[in-house]
Amino acid sequence: MPSKIPVELPSGYVEFFSDLESWQNEQQIKLQAVMQLEKAEEPMRKIAKHRRPMIMITGLEVDPALYRQLLADLLDFLVEQRPDIKTNLEELQHKLPDFDYPLLVARLLEQDMEYFGDLAGALNISPELLIFILDHALRPYLRVYAAPYQAELFENTYHHWDLPTICPVCGSKSHFSRLRAEDGRRFMFCDRCFTEWETRYLECVHCGNDEPGKINYIAVENDASNQLYICDKCRGYLKTYDERPTGMPTDLFVANIQTIYLDMLAEQKGYRNHNGHGSDQ
Repeated sequence: MPSKIPVELPSGYVEFFSDLESWQNEQQIKLQAVMQLEKAEEPMRKIAKHRRPMIMITGLEVDPALYRQLLADLLDFLVEQRPDIKTNLEELQHKLPDFDYPLLVARLLEQDMEYFGDLAGALNISPELLIFILDHALRPYLRVYAAPYQAELFENTYHHWDLPTICPVCGSKSHFSRLRAEDGRRFMFCDRCFTEWETRYLECVHCGNDEPGKINYIAVENDASNQLYICDKCRGYLKTYDERPTGMPTDLFVANIQTIYLDMLAEQKGYRNHNGHGSDQ
Protein backbone atom coordinates (compact mmCIF):
# COMPACT_ATOMS: atom_id res chain seq x y z
CA MET A 1 0.00 0.00 0.00
CA PRO A 2 2.51 2.65 -1.05
CA SER A 3 1.75 6.32 -0.40
CA LYS A 4 3.85 9.24 -1.39
CA ILE A 5 3.95 12.31 0.86
CA PRO A 6 6.92 14.63 0.51
CA VAL A 7 7.64 16.08 3.94
CA GLU A 8 10.53 18.36 4.75
CA LEU A 9 11.32 18.48 8.45
CA PRO A 10 12.26 21.84 10.00
CA SER A 11 15.91 22.74 9.62
CA GLY A 12 17.97 21.25 12.45
CA TYR A 13 15.05 19.22 13.84
CA VAL A 14 16.67 15.79 13.70
CA GLU A 15 20.09 17.20 14.60
CA PHE A 16 18.64 18.76 17.77
CA PHE A 17 17.23 15.45 18.99
CA SER A 18 20.43 13.63 18.07
CA ASP A 19 22.41 16.13 20.15
CA LEU A 20 19.89 15.80 22.99
CA GLU A 21 20.30 12.02 22.95
CA SER A 22 24.09 12.42 23.08
CA TRP A 23 23.77 14.81 26.02
CA GLN A 24 21.55 12.33 27.86
CA ASN A 25 23.96 9.48 27.14
CA GLU A 26 26.77 11.51 28.71
CA GLN A 27 24.65 12.22 31.80
CA GLN A 28 23.72 8.55 32.07
CA ILE A 29 27.40 7.56 32.16
CA LYS A 30 28.04 10.11 34.92
CA LEU A 31 25.04 8.94 36.94
CA GLN A 32 26.06 5.29 36.68
CA ALA A 33 29.22 6.17 38.59
CA VAL A 34 27.33 7.63 41.56
CA MET A 35 23.94 5.87 41.70
CA GLN A 36 23.68 2.77 43.87
CA LEU A 37 20.73 0.74 42.59
CA GLU A 38 19.87 -2.79 43.65
CA LYS A 39 18.17 -4.94 41.01
CA ALA A 40 14.96 -6.56 42.21
CA GLU A 41 14.97 -10.35 42.22
CA GLU A 42 12.79 -12.27 39.77
CA PRO A 43 11.62 -9.19 37.83
CA MET A 44 9.57 -11.22 35.32
CA ARG A 45 7.63 -12.91 38.08
CA LYS A 46 6.98 -9.56 39.76
CA ILE A 47 5.65 -7.78 36.70
CA ALA A 48 3.50 -10.79 35.78
CA LYS A 49 2.07 -10.97 39.30
CA HIS A 50 1.44 -7.25 39.82
CA ARG A 51 0.77 -6.27 36.17
CA ARG A 52 2.62 -3.07 36.88
CA PRO A 53 5.92 -1.68 35.58
CA MET A 54 8.98 -2.43 37.67
CA ILE A 55 9.47 1.18 38.68
CA MET A 56 5.99 1.21 40.25
CA ILE A 57 6.85 -1.94 42.20
CA THR A 58 10.30 -0.98 43.45
CA GLY A 59 10.15 2.81 43.38
CA LEU A 60 13.03 5.02 42.26
CA GLU A 61 14.99 7.27 44.59
CA VAL A 62 16.33 10.35 42.85
CA ASP A 63 18.78 12.59 44.68
CA PRO A 64 17.12 16.05 44.57
CA ALA A 65 20.47 17.83 44.33
CA LEU A 66 21.60 15.65 41.42
CA TYR A 67 18.32 16.14 39.60
CA ARG A 68 18.47 19.89 40.10
CA GLN A 69 21.99 19.91 38.64
CA LEU A 70 20.85 17.83 35.67
CA LEU A 71 17.98 20.22 35.08
CA ALA A 72 20.33 23.21 35.25
CA ASP A 73 22.72 21.56 32.79
CA LEU A 74 19.88 20.71 30.43
CA LEU A 75 18.65 24.30 30.48
CA ASP A 76 22.18 25.49 29.58
CA PHE A 77 22.18 22.98 26.71
CA LEU A 78 18.76 24.18 25.51
CA VAL A 79 19.68 27.87 25.69
CA GLU A 80 22.53 27.14 23.31
CA GLN A 81 20.51 24.86 21.05
CA ARG A 82 17.19 26.73 21.03
CA PRO A 83 17.80 30.50 21.10
CA ASP A 84 14.23 30.97 19.80
CA ILE A 85 12.85 30.09 23.27
CA LYS A 86 15.73 31.58 25.25
CA THR A 87 13.45 33.92 27.24
CA ASN A 88 11.31 31.06 28.55
CA LEU A 89 14.39 29.00 29.35
CA GLU A 90 16.03 31.82 31.28
CA GLU A 91 12.84 32.33 33.28
CA LEU A 92 13.01 28.68 34.29
CA GLN A 93 16.68 29.06 35.22
CA HIS A 94 15.70 31.83 37.65
CA LYS A 95 13.05 29.57 39.20
CA LEU A 96 15.35 26.60 39.87
CA PRO A 97 15.92 27.46 43.57
CA ASP A 98 12.15 27.53 44.18
CA PHE A 99 11.19 24.05 42.94
CA ASP A 100 10.21 21.20 45.25
CA TYR A 101 12.41 18.59 43.56
CA PRO A 102 11.17 15.45 45.36
CA LEU A 103 7.61 16.45 44.42
CA LEU A 104 8.60 17.18 40.82
CA VAL A 105 10.19 13.76 40.44
CA ALA A 106 7.24 11.99 42.06
CA ARG A 107 4.79 13.74 39.73
CA LEU A 108 6.95 12.91 36.70
CA LEU A 109 7.03 9.23 37.62
CA GLU A 110 3.25 9.30 38.13
CA GLN A 111 2.90 11.20 34.83
CA ASP A 112 0.55 13.65 36.54
CA MET A 113 -0.30 15.97 33.64
CA GLU A 114 -2.82 17.96 35.68
CA TYR A 115 -0.14 18.93 38.18
CA PHE A 116 2.22 20.11 35.45
CA GLY A 117 -0.57 22.00 33.71
CA ASP A 118 -1.15 23.97 36.92
CA LEU A 119 2.57 24.50 37.47
CA ALA A 120 3.04 25.70 33.89
CA GLY A 121 0.24 28.22 34.38
CA ALA A 122 1.92 29.54 37.52
CA LEU A 123 5.24 29.83 35.67
CA ASN A 124 3.62 31.39 32.58
CA ILE A 125 5.09 28.74 30.28
CA SER A 126 3.43 26.22 27.99
CA PRO A 127 2.74 22.86 29.69
CA GLU A 128 4.29 21.04 26.71
CA LEU A 129 7.61 22.89 27.05
CA LEU A 130 7.69 22.50 30.84
CA ILE A 131 7.03 18.75 30.72
CA PHE A 132 9.53 18.31 27.89
CA ILE A 133 12.30 19.95 29.93
CA LEU A 134 11.56 18.28 33.27
CA ASP A 135 11.06 14.87 31.67
CA HIS A 136 14.20 14.94 29.53
CA ALA A 137 16.24 15.85 32.60
CA LEU A 138 14.85 12.72 34.30
CA ARG A 139 15.50 10.34 31.41
CA PRO A 140 19.18 9.63 32.24
CA TYR A 141 17.96 8.40 35.65
CA LEU A 142 15.36 6.17 34.03
CA ARG A 143 17.97 4.65 31.72
CA VAL A 144 20.33 3.90 34.61
CA TYR A 145 17.43 2.30 36.49
CA ALA A 146 16.33 0.25 33.48
CA ALA A 147 19.75 -1.05 32.42
CA PRO A 148 19.95 -4.04 34.84
CA TYR A 149 16.54 -5.33 33.69
CA GLN A 150 16.77 -4.87 29.94
CA ALA A 151 18.46 -8.11 28.87
CA GLU A 152 16.03 -10.31 30.84
CA LEU A 153 13.00 -8.32 29.71
CA PHE A 154 14.15 -8.40 26.10
CA GLU A 155 14.28 -12.20 26.13
CA ASN A 156 11.26 -13.02 28.29
CA THR A 157 8.54 -10.35 28.12
CA TYR A 158 6.41 -12.10 25.50
CA HIS A 159 4.74 -14.46 27.97
CA HIS A 160 4.91 -12.24 31.06
CA TRP A 161 3.61 -8.81 30.02
CA ASP A 162 0.22 -8.26 28.41
CA LEU A 163 0.25 -4.46 28.04
CA PRO A 164 2.04 -4.13 24.69
CA THR A 165 2.26 -0.34 24.49
CA ILE A 166 3.34 0.19 28.12
CA CYS A 167 7.01 -0.09 29.04
CA PRO A 168 7.37 -2.88 31.63
CA VAL A 169 10.22 -0.98 33.29
CA CYS A 170 9.25 2.71 33.54
CA GLY A 171 5.56 2.65 32.58
CA SER A 172 5.83 5.05 29.63
CA LYS A 173 3.69 4.60 26.54
CA SER A 174 5.46 3.48 23.38
CA HIS A 175 4.47 4.40 19.84
CA PHE A 176 7.40 2.78 18.05
CA SER A 177 8.62 -0.74 17.35
CA ARG A 178 11.16 -2.61 15.26
CA LEU A 179 11.07 -5.87 13.37
CA ARG A 180 14.28 -7.83 13.95
CA ALA A 181 16.28 -8.61 10.82
CA GLU A 182 16.97 -12.29 11.45
CA ASP A 183 13.44 -13.46 12.30
CA GLY A 184 10.94 -10.62 11.91
CA ARG A 185 9.98 -10.66 15.59
CA ARG A 186 8.50 -7.38 16.83
CA PHE A 187 9.97 -5.45 19.75
CA MET A 188 8.42 -2.31 21.20
CA PHE A 189 10.80 0.52 22.13
CA CYS A 190 10.58 2.98 25.03
CA ASP A 191 12.15 6.33 24.19
CA ARG A 192 12.36 7.30 27.87
CA CYS A 193 14.37 4.41 29.33
CA PHE A 194 15.46 2.63 26.09
CA THR A 195 13.92 -0.71 27.09
CA GLU A 196 12.68 -3.09 24.38
CA TRP A 197 10.08 -5.82 24.88
CA GLU A 198 8.56 -8.36 22.54
CA THR A 199 4.98 -8.32 21.32
CA ARG A 200 3.11 -10.25 18.65
CA TYR A 201 3.91 -9.41 15.06
CA LEU A 202 0.39 -9.31 13.57
CA GLU A 203 -1.70 -8.04 16.44
CA CYS A 204 -2.90 -4.52 17.17
CA VAL A 205 -0.91 -3.32 20.18
CA HIS A 206 -3.81 -1.05 21.15
CA CYS A 207 -6.84 -3.36 21.08
CA GLY A 208 -5.44 -6.88 20.54
CA ASN A 209 -7.20 -7.34 17.21
CA ASP A 210 -5.65 -10.11 15.11
CA GLU A 211 -8.43 -10.71 12.58
CA PRO A 212 -7.14 -11.52 9.08
CA GLY A 213 -7.47 -8.50 6.82
CA LYS A 214 -8.02 -6.11 9.73
CA ILE A 215 -4.30 -5.47 10.32
CA ASN A 216 -2.48 -3.86 7.40
CA TYR A 217 0.57 -1.76 6.81
CA ILE A 218 1.40 1.36 4.85
CA ALA A 219 4.84 1.88 3.36
CA VAL A 220 5.95 5.15 1.84
CA GLU A 221 7.48 4.90 -1.62
CA ASN A 222 11.30 4.53 -1.59
CA ASP A 223 11.22 3.97 2.20
CA ALA A 224 10.95 0.21 2.71
CA SER A 225 12.16 0.12 6.31
CA ASN A 226 9.81 2.67 7.90
CA GLN A 227 6.22 1.48 8.04
CA LEU A 228 2.84 2.13 9.61
CA TYR A 229 0.92 -0.85 10.95
CA ILE A 230 -2.76 0.06 11.09
CA CYS A 231 -5.80 -1.54 12.71
CA ASP A 232 -9.15 -1.19 10.97
CA LYS A 233 -10.98 -2.22 14.14
CA CYS A 234 -9.84 0.49 16.61
CA ARG A 235 -8.29 2.82 13.98
CA GLY A 236 -4.98 2.69 15.84
CA TYR A 237 -1.53 2.79 14.29
CA LEU A 238 2.02 1.85 15.21
CA LYS A 239 5.19 3.18 13.62
CA THR A 240 7.71 0.44 12.90
CA TYR A 241 11.29 0.21 11.71
CA ASP A 242 11.77 -3.01 9.73
CA GLU A 243 15.40 -4.15 9.79
CA ARG A 244 14.84 -6.82 7.14
CA PRO A 245 15.18 -4.72 3.94
CA THR A 246 18.68 -3.56 4.91
CA GLY A 247 19.64 -6.15 7.53
CA MET A 248 20.87 -3.26 9.65
CA PRO A 249 19.79 -1.92 13.06
CA THR A 250 19.22 1.79 13.59
CA ASP A 251 19.09 4.32 16.42
CA LEU A 252 15.43 3.87 17.39
CA PHE A 253 15.27 7.14 19.33
CA VAL A 254 16.32 9.11 16.26
CA ALA A 255 14.25 6.93 13.90
CA ASN A 256 11.13 7.81 15.88
CA ILE A 257 11.94 11.50 15.38
CA GLN A 258 12.79 11.14 11.70
CA THR A 259 9.48 9.43 10.93
CA ILE A 260 7.15 12.19 12.09
CA TYR A 261 5.86 12.11 8.51
CA LEU A 262 4.35 8.71 9.29
CA ASP A 263 2.39 10.24 12.17
CA MET A 264 1.14 12.90 9.78
CA LEU A 265 0.20 10.29 7.20
CA ALA A 266 -1.67 8.18 9.76
CA GLU A 267 -3.64 11.18 11.01
CA GLN A 268 -4.51 12.17 7.44
CA LYS A 269 -6.00 8.70 6.95
CA GLY A 270 -7.96 8.85 10.23
CA TYR A 271 -5.76 6.64 12.43
CA ARG A 272 -4.64 7.45 15.98
CA ASN A 273 -1.83 6.36 18.27
CA HIS A 274 -4.29 6.20 21.19
CA ASN A 275 -1.98 8.33 23.30
CA GLY A 276 -2.76 8.29 27.01
CA HIS A 277 -0.63 9.98 29.65
CA GLY A 278 2.60 8.59 28.35
CA SER A 279 5.42 10.86 27.37
CA ASP A 280 6.09 11.87 23.83
CA GLN A 281 9.26 13.28 22.36
